[in-house]
Amino acid sequence: MNALLIFVVRLILGLTFGILLIRVFKPEWGMGNGILTGLVLVALAYGMQYFKKSTPRKKG
Repeated sequence: MNALLIFVVRLILGLTFGILLIRVFKPEWGMGNGILTGLVLVALAYGMQYFKKSTPRKKG
């Protein structure tokens, strides 16, 4: 898959789930907090991908 397509899919899903999480657990918070939570989820996805690829394990 194209890297741009993967980014767009992750961004859409991250924002959707971030808004849903905020609406379920903290309904008094605004939409901005939901978007911020979604962006954090996307950043965590890329961080986990980075750490997964950067540490090769040796078979011993």
